[in-house]
Amino acid sequence: MLPVASLSETLCRTLQDQNVILSAPPGAGKSTYLPLRLLEQEWLAGRKILMLQPRRVAVRAIAGYLAEQLGEPVGHTIGYRIRGEARVSAGTRLEILTEGLLTRLIQQDPELGGVGLIIFDEFHERNLHGDFSLALSLESQAALREDLRLLVMSATLENMPLERILPDAAHLRTEGRSFPVDIRYQTINPHQPWLATMASVIRKTLAEESGSLLAFLPGAGEIRRLVEQLESELPDNVRLYCLYGDLGKEAQMAAIAPLSSGERKLVLATNIAETSLTIEGIRVVVDSGLEKVARFDLNQGITHLTLQKVSQASATQRAGRAGRLGPGICYRLWGEEQHSRLARQTVPQILLADMAPLQLEAAAWGAELTDLPLLDKPTDAQLAQSSELLRKLGALDKNGKITPHGRQLCQLGCHPRLANMLLAAKAMDDASLSLACYLAVLVESKDPLGRADTVSVELRLDYLLRRGGDPLSRLAANWASRLGIRLTRFDSDQAGVLLARAYPDHIAKSRGNGRYLLASGLGVQLDESDSLCRHEYLVVTNLLQSRSGDAKAGLAAPVPLARLKTDYSHLISQHFNAQWDEDQRQIRAISQLRLGKIVLSSENQAQLDEPQLQTLWAQLVRDKGLDWLPMPENASQWLARVRLAAEQLPEFDSQQWTEQALLKDLENWLLPYLGKSRSFKQLAALDFLSLLKNRLDWQALSLLDRELPGHITVPSGSRCALRYEQDGTVTLSVRMQEIYGLAETPVLCRGKIVLSIELLSPARRPLQKTRDLAGFWAGSYKEVQNEMKGRYPKHFWPDDPATAQATTKTKKAMSH
Repeated sequence: MLPVASLSETLCRTLQDQNVILSAPPGAGKSTYLPLRLLEQEWLAGRKILMLQPRRVAVRAIAGYLAEQLGEPVGHTIGYRIRGEARVSAGTRLEILTEGLLTRLIQQDPELGGVGLIIFDEFHERNLHGDFSLALSLESQAALREDLRLLVMSATLENMPLERILPDAAHLRTEGRSFPVDIRYQTINPHQPWLATMASVIRKTLAEESGSLLAFLPGAGEIRRLVEQLESELPDNVRLYCLYGDLGKEAQMAAIAPLSSGERKLVLATNIAETSLTIEGIRVVVDSGLEKVARFDLNQGITHLTLQKVSQASATQRAGRAGRLGPGICYRLWGEEQHSRLARQTVPQILLADMAPLQLEAAAWGAELTDLPLLDKPTDAQLAQSSELLRKLGALDKNGKITPHGRQLCQLGCHPRLANMLLAAKAMDDASLSLACYLAVLVESKDPLGRADTVSVELRLDYLLRRGGDPLSRLAANWASRLGIRLTRFDSDQAGVLLARAYPDHIAKSRGNGRYLLASGLGVQLDESDSLCRHEYLVVTNLLQSRSGDAKAGLAAPVPLARLKTDYSHLISQHFNAQWDEDQRQIRAISQLRLGKIVLSSENQAQLDEPQLQTLWAQLVRDKGLDWLPMPENASQWLARVRLAAEQLPEFDSQQWTEQALLKDLENWLLPYLGKSRSFKQLAALDFLSLLKNRLDWQALSLLDRELPGHITVPSGSRCALRYEQDGTVTLSVRMQEIYGLAETPVLCRGKIVLSIELLSPARRPLQKTRDLAGFWAGSYKEVQNEMKGRYPKHFWPDDPATAQATTKTKKAMSH
């Protein structure tokens, strides 16, 4: 008896009154036993059950298994629906579907008429659409359908605070029907490719162990390379199968189907085989410990596959596949110590993905994405990026509300980028829409040419049209049917014009040598031999990360500048760019038309009015900083004084005189006085001292002159300048004879600042620096006196300078 059978009666009874969260490991019968029991419940009153699965291959497999239990073909009582494929009828009562389709159903019918129960299977995978469709289901239940029931089934509830969004749900738990699995760690030789190690382990295991073997690899590419290493060396009774998402339906179903007696199976799979699928006869698992995860790069605006180590939770799920039918073995291609350092759980997809599709869905629902009952909320950075894109596509208005155009995009059920292209093409003609259908398929599918010498979209379109009847052409025909047309002939050289509708931020301008700059600011590299490089403007899609810093183009099509200017005038802006001509020492103003970060046209601006000049000067000064301004010494010294006052005196604003504050306030203290100045010479003619003083009132100016004066009168009667340093030091440079009689060092700023006195010779050369004048007179003055008497005998060098008469004269002049 399956483990869930023991609690099925409790679960069915509980669901009649409340939502249920069921925790049961793989093999417990969640997907294959409970749905049929639930169909028998009277409280459903003939209403339909929707059961969500994150993977298409699992949808087909489970539908087939359940229908077989009833002795019916799929499409009668048990049906399924995935994108582009449906087997349902009016009599279907249990419909298994992928999660994105539930979102569409709820958006079209928020009350979910005729549905009594929604089952969220394999919820621990934290699929993006699973999280979102659960949130919409909860909102529908709360506002419109109190009688709707939700059953969330998961292999584990660890790190999933479901009670936060399902506070009134009952929690049920059962153990799985699994046998002991012997975990064997295999440390990989760092000098040997891990794929070669995996092939070696598989060969050895097939030779030494009985039963079928399931190997987990990160992606289809690694699977294909491993097939090349193994297929010619397998035992006669071993059949080799592959299992990954992009594989054809027949090949996927063959991988999980039972074999005839005496035959063994070797299945090379991605993480698609971690949970829902049951593969008959598996006794041994070989786990690479690697997976490929789609991550959206906010800086580059592209989604890329990242190779990473699996979490401990995923490793446990994978190992469990070996213990479904009896005791099994799991080889892990990493060390036991390394296992303890793996992340405990997989990061939820909602924290890694492009939020544009979900944000548009939330807006169509009438809510902010962060207001929905989600287990994890996207970050502010994710939402800012997606909001900007949706505004560019015209899907959201400036307040973040959905537009009528946005609602049309949402109804198509694809990425808003592609929906925007399809709707634009539909408004043109059937030929343009036919082209757009092919483009939508090309962008979302594996490259039909594999590795080609060019990334040309037109070349790939011609290839598909010549072949005809291939899977991609069938997908294009499916799109055409959904949009109400039959595919017709089209002109493929319009591909760039249509792709720009989907990727306005991926319009690119050549920088030479195969390098392009996207409107988003990202750099893109094409092979220099690619014939597309002769075009100045391209639309580039399917970007790939590159070690060079620039992304690599996956697909590209040329687009004429004239079409950019007409079709994207709403995204084009005029900029005045001030360029400082260092040779001429003056502003050279350029008027530019820009689409995002790329410059479409540029011309010199001969005449500029005062507001334009002020804008350009502000940009220039802010870029270069205050030190670039030709401030005379008196203005620089005054600025140093007032900054010191701001530090020391409470009457002054400490933030008013920082570089940041002065640059921010250029429009008030500097720019109005520039007039039509364009040259550095004209700038230098400004009275900077007066401009800075204008920022203080009369009282503050008086206080500044009193507490931190620019000059000081010394005992000789001379008025000497004080020098204010950046570090707050205030220095008086004065000939020694002029401060005879000054017993103590002068202080400023209410006694807070002691002057630094630089004592000079009669020839104004530095002799000594001191902040302790009394100590100098009583100490090292004697050495200076002896030296100076010999060098300057005509000048007065008293024995007691602290009480001597200050003078500016020689001894002879003093005697008269």
